[in-house]
Amino acid sequence: MNPFQTLLDIERNCRENAFKIPRQMTAERDWLGIAFKSSGFNFISPMASVSEVLRWPAVTELPSAQHWFKGTANLRGKILPMTDLQAFVTDKPHRTKASSRVLVVNIDGDAYGFVVEQVIGIERFFSEEMKPVPLQEPIDDYLPFLEGAFEREGAPWMMISFNAIVQSAKFYHLLSLKAEAL
Repeated sequence: MNPFQTLLDIERNCRENAFKIPRQMTAERDWLGIAFKSSGFNFISPMASVSEVLRWPAVTELPSAQHWFKGTANLRGKILPMTDLQAFVTDKPHRTKASSRVLVVNIDGDAYGFVVEQVIGIERFFSEEMKPVPLQEPIDDYLPFLEGAFEREGAPWMMISFNAIVQSAKFYHLLSLKAEAL
């Protein structure tokens, strides 16, 4: 028997008697989003929908506007309408603190500012980890604007759709009913 044939026999014998090793899969955290708090809950928005995060800018208030509409800000020469996310969804405004931030969201070429309690940072999740939104009574107000949830260390991170908020009928009903009665 020649040496090459011996090597082929050894290889065949090894393959036949080897333990099956599970195929190693390299999964990457391929879902990237901006994590923030509103109403004390953890939310996340796809990275592509938030163009920037701002500290509280100078805001011009609009008389007779809904309580959730904070006014407009000048963002590099463009008008940025400012909405208190918590007040819009739950009708309970959040108290602006040093940790409050404005998420600038671009939808169909228009920029909108959403005031949130706190921006936590950028989070990565596996796309396969997305689950249905957990049903909890305090979160019910947010349900029409949620697309799913991720879980990290036992806590849900709900994925919010700013697009759904902007397209809602309530969002376009900016003036309060008192002003319309005049």
